[in-house]
Amino acid sequence: MPDRWFRDLALAMDLGAAAASKLEGRIFDYLSKHGPDTSFTESFWRKCEPHTYEVGRYPLYVECMRLFREGKSLGEIADKIGVNWQSVNAWTKFKQKPKLAHFLSRYLQFGTPKEGWFWLSVNNTSGHAVPLGPVVEVPLQVSNWGDVATVLAQLKPLETNETELTREYIFGFLIGMIIGDAAKSRAKNWHRHLGLVLSKKYRTNKRIGDFTCFCARDVGLRMHSVADQPKKGRKPHGFYEWVSQASPLVDWIFNVVLGLKDGERTTYDAVRMGWVVESPVDFRRGLIQGIAESDGSVSIASQTVEFWIGPNWEFFKAVLLTFGVRGFQNREALSVTKSQIAKLGVIPPFSPLLKTVRYRRFEKLFTAKHIGHGRRVPLEIRKFILANCHGISVPKLSEKIVDTFGFVLGFEAVQRWMKKGTGAG
Repeated sequence: MPDRWFRDLALAMDLGAAAASKLEGRIFDYLSKHGPDTSFTESFWRKCEPHTYEVGRYPLYVECMRLFREGKSLGEIADKIGVNWQSVNAWTKFKQKPKLAHFLSRYLQFGTPKEGWFWLSVNNTSGHAVPLGPVVEVPLQVSNWGDVATVLAQLKPLETNETELTREYIFGFLIGMIIGDAAKSRAKNWHRHLGLVLSKKYRTNKRIGDFTCFCARDVGLRMHSVADQPKKGRKPHGFYEWVSQASPLVDWIFNVVLGLKDGERTTYDAVRMGWVVESPVDFRRGLIQGIAESDGSVSIASQTVEFWIGPNWEFFKAVLLTFGVRGFQNREALSVTKSQIAKLGVIPPFSPLLKTVRYRRFEKLFTAKHIGHGRRVPLEIRKFILANCHGISVPKLSEKIVDTFGFVLGFEAVQRWMKKGTGAG
C-alpha cells in the first residue's frame, strides 16, 4: 500500500502520520470483516444522512479497496466495479472518498458512543457533506441539564470570551433568540442555519444581532452580519441581517434542545423543554433575556411587561416562576403586571449588557416611584399633563412623566387628566 495513501488519511482525520499508519490494519480488517455493511452509520447523528447515491457508492469503494490491496491495477479495478479510472485513482490515493467512507474513518477514530448518544460533526462540506469536525457526542433526548452541559463542554468557542458571562448564560441567550426572532431555515434536505433580521428603527437592535453572533460562535457556529436589507413597501426603516452556517448542530438544537420535530415551527408549536426548570440560574436568565429581546415589550402606562411567545405560554410561565415571578396569559402574550415588576427586575428580563430600548424602558418602570393608594396626583404632575396632553398618546405621555418626575402613573389616571386638558369627555 503506498505511503501517500496513509499520509492523506492522516490529514483527513486530523491525525499524525504515525497514528494514521497505525490505522492501516484497522481499516482493512474492518473492510475485510464487514464488507459493505453500513451498521457503523448508526453511531452518527441521523445515520450520517446519506443520499441514495452515497449509499450505492460505498460498496463500490469497499470493493475498490479490496482489489487494490490484492494488487490489482487501477484499470482492472475500474473495469471490475464500473467506476471511472479517475475516481479509482483518487480513492486509492486517498485524495477523495465517498461520504460514508469518511464517516467510517471517523468511526474508527472515535468508536461507538454511549447508548442513546451519537457522533455529530459540527462542520461539513457542502454537497456530499463530508464530516470536517469537530466531532462531538450528543444525546437523542435531553433528560436534564447534565446532558446539555456535556455537549457544551465539547464545543470549542471560535473566539475568546472577554466578558464575564458564563457559557451557561451565553447558550441560554442563544436558545432564547432561537425560540424567538431567529429563523431556523433549511434548504430542502440540507442542514438548518440561523437567520436573524431586525428593524433598523432602533440602533440598539444591531447590538442584539451582533451579540447573538457572539453566542453562536461561542458554541462553535460561524455566524456573521450580511448586507442590510432595504426598506420594504411603506415601512420607514430598513433591516439589519445576520446569518449562520448550516450545521447538524443547529438541527440538534432544534430537534433535541427545543424538542421540536421537523416540520414544526416555534411560531405555532410549543417547545418541549421541561428540563429547563432545573437548569442553572445563568442559563435560565440568559434564556429569559434572549426571549425578551426577541419578543418582549414594556408598557410604562399599564405597568406591564409582555412576552409575545406564541404557543409557549405554559413553558415560559414555568421558567419565570423559578425566579418567583408570576405571569398570566393575556391575548397572545404572557403578561407580568405591576405587582410582579419588582421581582422581575431582579432577573432582569432584558440584557444589562446590551442596554437596548426595551431594557432602558423597563429600567424606568422598575426604578420609578409610585403615588400611594388613595393619594392625589401631585399638582406639578397634573399641570404637566394638562400642558402636554395635545397630540400625544397616553403611553408616550406616561413615559414623559417618568422621565421628568420619576413617578409612574396608571393608564387611567393619565388618561383622566388628559381628557380634562383637551376638554374631552
